[in-house]
Amino acid sequence: MLLAVGAFYNVIVPILIPIVIGALLHKKFNFELKSFSKLILFYYVPALAFVKIYQARLSPLLIGAVFSFLVLQMLVLTGIGYCVSKMFGYSKQLLASFINSICLSNNGNIGIPINGMAFDQDPFAMAIQVMVVIFELFVTFSFGILNASKASADLKQSLLQFAKLPVLYAIIAGLTFNFFHITVPEPLLKPIDSISSGMLSFALVSIGAQIASSKLTGNTGPVLLSSLIRLVISPVCAWVLIDLMNLQGITAQALFIASSIPTSRNSAALALEYGNEPDFAGQAVLLSTLLGSITLPIVIHFSQMIG
Repeated sequence: MLLAVGAFYNVIVPILIPIVIGALLHKKFNFELKSFSKLILFYYVPALAFVKIYQARLSPLLIGAVFSFLVLQMLVLTGIGYCVSKMFGYSKQLLASFINSICLSNNGNIGIPINGMAFDQDPFAMAIQVMVVIFELFVTFSFGILNASKASADLKQSLLQFAKLPVLYAIIAGLTFNFFHITVPEPLLKPIDSISSGMLSFALVSIGAQIASSKLTGNTGPVLLSSLIRLVISPVCAWVLIDLMNLQGITAQALFIASSIPTSRNSAALALEYGNEPDFAGQAVLLSTLLGSITLPIVIHFSQMIG
C-alpha cells in the first residue's frame, strides 16, 4: 500500500498538476482543442517517436513480441466487450461505442507522460511506449473506424489517412538509423530532441482542457462498466498474457502499465462522427481519465513485481 501511495505521489501528482492548470486555463481562455490535437499528432509525437526509437536498443525479436502482445490484448478486450454488450442487451450503436471505449486507449497523451515519469525518461521504456502508440493509431484508423461505421469503404479511407501520419515515418526513420548505427548530425538532433521534450507538458495541459470541456450526465451503468474493463480488467488480462508470453523486465513493465491507460478521446470522436451514442462515449473518456488517477498508481506498484 505504501508503494502505491509512493507511486501516486511521485508519478501521478506531477502529472495531475499540469492537468489541473490546463483545465483552469481552458475555463478562462476556451482553447480550440482540435488545434491541440493536431500539434500533438503532427508535431510532438513524431519527434518523440524518432528520438526514443533512435536512442533505444531494439531487436526485430523484441518488436515482434511487443506487437504480438498488443494484438492478443486487443482480441481479448474485443471479446470481453462483445460478451458484456450481449449480456446487457446493448443496442448496435452502444455496442460499437462500448467496444471502442475499451479497445482504444489514450496511450499517446496520457501513456507517454506516465511512462516518462514511471521509468525516469528511460529511452528503452519510452521506445516500448512509442510502439504501443503507433499500434493504437493503426487500430484507431482501421478497427476503430470499421467498428464505428460498419462500412469497408471507410476502412480504406482510414488506412490512407493513417499512411499520411508523420509518426509512421518517424518510427521507420528511427528504426533505420538505430539498426544501421547511423549518427544523426547534432544540428538536426538538437531541435528534434527539444520538440520531443516538450511533449510531456503540452500533452498534460491538453488533457486538462479536454476534461474541463466534458460533463458527466445520466446512463452511468455502461460508462462504469467501460471504465472497469479499461482500467482494471485490461491490466489483469495483460498480466496473464505477459506471463504466458514470458515477457520480462522493462518490456513487461511498460506493456503492463500501458494496458491500464484510460480511454482514448478518439473513441468519442468516432462515436460523434457516426452517431453511436456520443454522450456515452464522451462520459467514458471523462470517467476513465478521472478514475485513472486512482488505478494507475496501483498498476505502477504491481508492475514492479514483474521480473
